[in-house]
Amino acid sequence: MSTEKIFISPKLEGHRFNDHTLPVSLMEDFSAFEELIFELAKTIYLKENPKRKRVPKGFSDNVYLKLSKIEEGSTITKILIAVTTSLTNPTIQVANDEYFSYFEKARDKVFELVEDANSGKSATIDSKFLNYFNRIGKNLEEDESIDFLNSSIRNVKFSRNTRRKILLSRKEKLGYSEIIHENVLISSIDKKNQIFNIELNSSTFEHPIVTDFFDTINLAFQEYENKTLVSLKATGVYNEQFKLVHIEDIQSMDILDPYDVNVRLQDLLLLEEKWYDGVQGKALDREKTNIFESYFKNYFNSNLQLPAIFPTLNGDIVLEWKKNDIEISLEVSLHDLNAELLYFDMNNDNEDFQKRIDLSIDSSWEEINDIISKNII
Repeated sequence: MSTEKIFISPKLEGHRFNDHTLPVSLMEDFSAFEELIFELAKTIYLKENPKRKRVPKGFSDNVYLKLSKIEEGSTITKILIAVTTSLTNPTIQVANDEYFSYFEKARDKVFELVEDANSGKSATIDSKFLNYFNRIGKNLEEDESIDFLNSSIRNVKFSRNTRRKILLSRKEKLGYSEIIHENVLISSIDKKNQIFNIELNSSTFEHPIVTDFFDTINLAFQEYENKTLVSLKATGVYNEQFKLVHIEDIQSMDILDPYDVNVRLQDLLLLEEKWYDGVQGKALDREKTNIFESYFKNYFNSNLQLPAIFPTLNGDIVLEWKKNDIEISLEVSLHDLNAELLYFDMNNDNEDFQKRIDLSIDSSWEEINDIISKNII
């Protein structure tokens, strides 16, 4: 049997949590959080009990954190602290055991650390504990956060930016690492030394050839002159100036479709104000564009034909699909994700229609997928 109580109820915010689920990858982050709590609890115990050289036997035996349930409100998770007990010899009696308070103090110390980082204060705990943040938050995306207290009084919201601040506050000045998703070129292959060069934003990074991705690496290199891009997911290592200095631990590499939405949107984001004729042409809003891209990536059927994408003079975008006599366009307002769907049949005007669609609603994407799948084959 086990005894348990609520330990934290963090609120997860970001597009991946809108459907009130928890991505499996984030369980790695919470596992590292558990390790940090346990190590901090031991340190706090020894500090408060200076006559002890080690923690008591059974201090953390059979104690663990577990996910209880996920509630709505973006995603609110209830994480319990639990202990497996026997009726004859319980490890911890959660209601009154003196040891349990040390786990709570460790939790509060982490809250304080996050709060200090958000307010620009330096970390006040040993770097060995800060190193846990190499794993805690590593799987968060740029628009996501974990609000540990979900409070309007204290800012204990943990984001990628908070994580960077914590890691850069280490006395050793070790920089930090995080998961990167980038579109890159493969500029050279050295088969003798089993290395290849990744080209990103005018910088070149050397990496050992990964056998599982050799065909992709080789094809991308052969197509280098055609600027064929590769979607790369890996770990990026950054210095104190937030500059990428090394790429390691490649997780995936895929040749990109010429109509790849991410590539096209990133190109459009390079357009500056008055891009059209020096007078007209509003630049796209980067944050709003990235939000649209997230919806497209999560809800558009990846098996369907990708659209051509064009900017509008007012800073929005138009997606277009064409097949024989059928043309379908989606005029997207990036500000509120409302869109106008227009269907044209060049041989039969009676089939033409247009419809307002809210792209922040899952069912709208289902409707778009259905129309494209039936007409653009």
